[in-house]
Amino acid sequence: MKGIMALVLVLLVMLSFGGSSECRKVRELENSLKYFAMSCRAHNASITDFGGVGDGKTSNTKAFQAAIDQLGKVAADGGALLFVPPGKWLTGSFNLTSHFTLFLHKDAVLLASQDENDYPLIEPLPSYGRGRDGKGEDAFKGRYSSLIFGTNLTDVIIIGQNGTINGQGASWWQKFKQGELKYTRPYLIEILHSDHVQISDLTLLDSPSWHVHPVYCSNVIIKGLTIIAPTDPISPNTDGINPGLFNSEVLA
Repeated sequence: MKGIMALVLVLLVMLSFGGSSECRKVRELENSLKYFAMSCRAHNASITDFGGVGDGKTSNTKAFQAAIDQLGKVAADGGALLFVPPGKWLTGSFNLTSHFTLFLHKDAVLLASQDENDYPLIEPLPSYGRGRDGKGEDAFKGRYSSLIFGTNLTDVIIIGQNGTINGQGASWWQKFKQGELKYTRPYLIEILHSDHVQISDLTLLDSPSWHVHPVYCSNVIIKGLTIIAPTDPISPNTDGINPGLFNSEVLA
């Protein structure tokens, strides 16, 4: 979906989770926070613990990946939550891990880098066989990884108090319309080949391309999202949610 208010309070449920749980962070990183999710976590940390700087200018790509890699080590011990406090957190693409929650404070904004070098090239989707945006031979070589990416995961949650993920897509839209891109634009959130996924209670803005793309997944909850982008042709292909090739029926 597109438009100024492309999607509000969307719920996609695949199969049944048997209900969500009320979670409370064990360690008070900000104030005590309650949230509803399909899984609660035994461990938590803040992005600031890993050198994150929320000034809107400093790149936090390495901080996010270092945090997730470290917290992934406790996946078998109750999993972990990474808290993003108030601020503007500039970052390029980073990869999620299993038994993990990314939690955005209501005044936290993830700002997507506009530098193509901050988005590694990954394989085209098998269902396409090539990049959607690329031309000629380059279209078969790969596509840019999404801002928030995960594959072959179990039990992963991206949630907030209506915190914001801003794709800052204008420069990507312009390059696409002028034929300057070799590879397909990054999505804002893409989860592949994963089971038990929740994406909820967030504001998503101006993705370079699709905003949310769960594909080859099962047991997916997507709810409480506000997705905002200009209409086509200003922002081409900025669909709200594009689910694809699930292992089970989608129930709305």
